[in-house]
Amino acid sequence: MSKAHVIGLGKSGVAAARLLKREGWEVELSDGNTSKTLLEQQQELAAEQITVKLGQSLELNGDNLPQLIVVSPGVPWDIPVLIKARQLDIETIGEMELAWRNLRSLPWVGITGTNGKTTTTALIAAIFQAAELDAPACGNIGYAACEVALSWRGRGAGG
Repeated sequence: MSKAHVIGLGKSGVAAARLLKREGWEVELSDGNTSKTLLEQQQELAAEQITVKLGQSLELNGDNLPQLIVVSPGVPWDIPVLIKARQLDIETIGEMELAWRNLRSLPWVGITGTNGKTTTTALIAAIFQAAELDAPACGNIGYAACEVALSWRGRGAGG
């Protein structure tokens, strides 16, 4: 079984871990924090056979290295463990790319920039929904992209 590691136990990280688990990966998730909410999530995910390590970072030592690392939004890409992962040729992607890989047969609208992303995203979603298209807003608004992938996979989407 292939091993994946997700960095960050927020909404996006949890959705990414669940998506990977559903695809048959052995999944480990880590977060540097140890809040009560994260401890509750740790127990919930353990019931789904997803290992959660709180208060610690991923360590890339030994032979049991992940084949894939998924980085949650907000985690800097220049932290030492991600630099080392790329040096070791471990595939390292963001949560949004994981979602895209699972939904690539569907059209996407990507919105980037410094100001106005949330407003623009909400407006575009409303326009599509007014046209009776199923267009969930996701990313930093609405759902995590992998949450959308989890819900759409059963409806024929996928890559």
